[in-house]
Amino acid sequence: MKRYPSISSMRRRVGAAYLLASLPTLSCAAGGLQVADNSVYGSRGASGRGIEVSTGAEKPADQWKFYGTLGVGYAPRYSGSDESSALPIFGLGIRSPGGFFLDTAHGLGWETEALSSTFRFYLAPSASRKDHKKGSEGSNQLRGMGDIKSRAQIGMDAETQLGPVTLSATVAHAFKKGDDRDVGSAYTLFNLGASATVYEGTAGSLSLGLTGTFGDGNYMRTWYGVSDRQSARSGYRRYRPKGGLESLGLGATWALPLSKEWSWSVAAEARRLYGDAADSPIVKDRNQYSIGTMITYTY
Repeated sequence: MKRYPSISSMRRRVGAAYLLASLPTLSCAAGGLQVADNSVYGSRGASGRGIEVSTGAEKPADQWKFYGTLGVGYAPRYSGSDESSALPIFGLGIRSPGGFFLDTAHGLGWETEALSSTFRFYLAPSASRKDHKKGSEGSNQLRGMGDIKSRAQIGMDAETQLGPVTLSATVAHAFKKGDDRDVGSAYTLFNLGASATVYEGTAGSLSLGLTGTFGDGNYMRTWYGVSDRQSARSGYRRYRPKGGLESLGLGATWALPLSKEWSWSVAAEARRLYGDAADSPIVKDRNQYSIGTMITYTY
């Protein structure tokens, strides 16, 4: 006897198809809302504002996963700013049993397990920065520097477990955007991280993560450099940084399950700029602090 899918199963498939179709638009719309990458392992760059966006409870790899996150944070207006602002936190994502995913943190990609490690490949919008205040974004201290516009970015994350510690590495490449070499050059950034859950009990779980971010010459010049043209417009002295270490960060995340589907979390990060990034004339404070709280629904 032929069996037909139940109504609830059909609704679930229709909902999945609708969400898959709408996520590209939502991902682009979230560019001004999303305040950080998915985790301390993510391909965060100079505009990363240090708040870990929760993706909800883990689910087996052979099951669909949907999540939505809303919250509020407080973070520097740009990397090196001495001004901070409140900003909304937004996250939305879907993962298929085959490992394909689409979310506001990594865009469109595929995740797989191999060699006792997790690998993630993705295509997503890169970070951006405004040279003037607009809501929770940008700063008037950057007047004349020009906007750094988001562009297509490809990336790969790798994570492996070493006892209680998760080691991670990321490489991401943002493509050229227009003909303005000051803010439109292609660049590559690297991220190394280590994290561990230091407490898990009735009060939820507490995780700590240490990260280091590195960039090539174009990355450092895009986010921290001052060209002749930018110097004339902004008044900052000319500055041409070299590639290398950008920053080190220490993050903490406390997560409390409220039910099978709902969870509440608080994330914070302290980050310090180093080397040529720290010496940039646009950097007003080498120490960057951020905090956020959010609620997440997982289905």
